[in-house]
Amino acid sequence: MIYLIAIAFGLVFGSFLNVCIYRIPRKGSVASPRRSYCPHCEHTLSALDNVPVFSYIFLRGKCRYCKKKISPRYMIVELLTAGLFVLMLHRSMVFRQDIPLMALELAAACVFAALLIVISFIDLEFTIIPDRIVFPGLIAGLLFAIAIAVVKGDFGFLLSRLLGLVVGGGIIYLIAVAGTAVFRKEAMGGGDIKLMALIGVYVGLWPHLLIVLVTASITGSIIGTAMILFRDKKMGSAIPFGPFLAIGALLSLLCGETIWSWYQHVTGLS
Repeated sequence: MIYLIAIAFGLVFGSFLNVCIYRIPRKGSVASPRRSYCPHCEHTLSALDNVPVFSYIFLRGKCRYCKKKISPRYMIVELLTAGLFVLMLHRSMVFRQDIPLMALELAAACVFAALLIVISFIDLEFTIIPDRIVFPGLIAGLLFAIAIAVVKGDFGFLLSRLLGLVVGGGIIYLIAVAGTAVFRKEAMGGGDIKLMALIGVYVGLWPHLLIVLVTASITGSIIGTAMILFRDKKMGSAIPFGPFLAIGALLSLLCGETIWSWYQHVTGLS
């Protein structure tokens, strides 16, 4: 039953994330207008038109009023949010028995996942990572870290998060400076620096930042190469790095300890 609640909450919250993804890069308000509207004819949608996933399927991916196609991104975001919320719930229930601590960690994980979804889809479409998302996310992450450290009575946890913020952002900054010097053009945007700082607040320092960077580099290389081969992308074309950092962050958050234990076993470091 609790998983069904997580799915329902994720679908509804995913619908709100779609509002953020559409309005924030266009300098719009996420609060006004309160009702969603068609991105083509701007007709206000009724409640029946705005049921997560089901309305999209029922209307066959088209606006009821102007009949123009609606991007499948809306349904993808809703399903992705619901899926990640369920995974975060399962992770919290497996690893934690203390209810207050579990609730705090679950809330932090769901907020983090939501932030990464919004950032990734905006970066894919506009190649920007808006400060309107990153800075509130950083504040929320610090507040969560403080609260969890207090409940756990472990202020080393808070130190790990603070170091994650500084080191995470610092690593990408150094990569950006070095890349710009070598390639004579911007190698990494300022948004990526702030995003990595945000990731560091939520996942901590070691070994999670390493897992994030390695995963992002591998997935970015694979997908970047595929885009060059199959989509006529040119060498040196700009490819948003934010979504790859997000993939690494989610992987690290969900199973970072397992990955690190496996690596230590394979390399004989354990």
